Amino acid sequence: MSSTSIATPRPLIRGRFLVFAGIFLVALGLRSAATAVSPILLTIEKDIHFDALSIGLLGMLAPFTFAVFGALAPFMARRIGLEWSIIVAASAIGLGELLRALSHDTGSFLAWSFVSMAGTGAANVILPPLVKKFFPDRIGGMSTIYLFLAVLGSVIPAYLAAPLAAGADWRMSIATWGYIAVLALVPWVLQIIRERGRASVFASINDPGVTRRVWTSPTSWAITTSFAIAAVNCYVMWAWLPVMLQERIGMSEADTGVMLAFYTFMSVLTSLFGPLFITRLKSMAPLIVVGMVVIISGTLGLWLIPATATWLWVALSGLGMIFFTIPLVLINLRTSGPAGAVALSGMTQGVGYLIGALGPLTVGFIHSFSRDWTLDYVFLIGSALAGIFPLILLHRRVMVDVPREKAGRGQGAHSPEG
Repeated sequence: MSSTSIATPRPLIRGRFLVFAGIFLVALGLRSAATAVSPILLTIEKDIHFDALSIGLLGMLAPFTFAVFGALAPFMARRIGLEWSIIVAASAIGLGELLRALSHDTGSFLAWSFVSMAGTGAANVILPPLVKKFFPDRIGGMSTIYLFLAVLGSVIPAYLAAPLAAGADWRMSIATWGYIAVLALVPWVLQIIRERGRASVFASINDPGVTRRVWTSPTSWAITTSFAIAAVNCYVMWAWLPVMLQERIGMSEADTGVMLAFYTFMSVLTSLFGPLFITRLKSMAPLIVVGMVVIISGTLGLWLIPATATWLWVALSGLGMIFFTIPLVLINLRTSGPAGAVALSGMTQGVGYLIGALGPLTVGFIHSFSRDWTLDYVFLIGSALAGIFPLILLHRRVMVDVPREKAGRGQGAHSPEG
């Protein structure tokens, strides 16, 4: 069977329970480093002083490390393999979380936060190729599971951080999520032991030609553009939605927090149901059109009539996060094997998170310059209109890592590029 053929489905965890458990636990603890601190920052400040600069640095760590270490993760995977790479990433997440819980000064807290989020950035990229390698017959189902767990793992720490800090202290609140990452090491170490003596997996993903083909593929850039659209809108909403609603319609802090949680909930729905649609559609055009329409409609509503049906505009904006789900699933659907998936995942998330990190800064700069929100809403609508690029290129199935001459000898229904 060629690598691009459709794999015959088999029972989900038969013969691969360790990998399933490893992906489950890593995904669950993936985003805690980025979301478990802000709800209890005032409590932490009783022990560790944070000035405006250090708070700003803490806020920039997530998108910066996700971009940088997402781009570096493929190099690690090609050197030591996917399994060892996820062990390194999970170790960084767990070690960073546990040691920043023991920090007594701002410098060490920021340093260990950096380590933990660097692990998250690498794990973001390594998870899709692991699904490609071990679950080629269940890409839709496994993508749904790990994407949902990743979102859930960002919501639960934020929700439980304050109660845990109140019941114990802030150090225990942060350390709790580090234990999940440490626990995730167990199935992966057992998987390494189980595979010991078998053929090396390193050669299968150490193919510089694949990386070149992926980075020069227009389809790869279309997938990356989709991810960047989502990253820009998501980071802008997380950073600025409460401020927008407070300034424009006088909404209370508590209510804006509810709105932000509702926005996150709607984005969860796209990770729950999106992969199953994506794996069944020959063209991504319908979903891209939907994504553009809901983001633009939600933004127009928040701009023109924010006090009327505010829930609806926030809901539509949240559903626009289908732009996140599309590329994360296409990483596996538009590559022929783990080598291509690693390269495309690193490109998509490295570039996408870097552009996404500029979103809140751009909105802040525009707002400070104009003293009005109009141009900020225009910026968000313009970012959604960038979906025209993936709309044009993602209408057919293209394998971004398959050479033209190889595809010409018969790669099934998939088209080559390069």
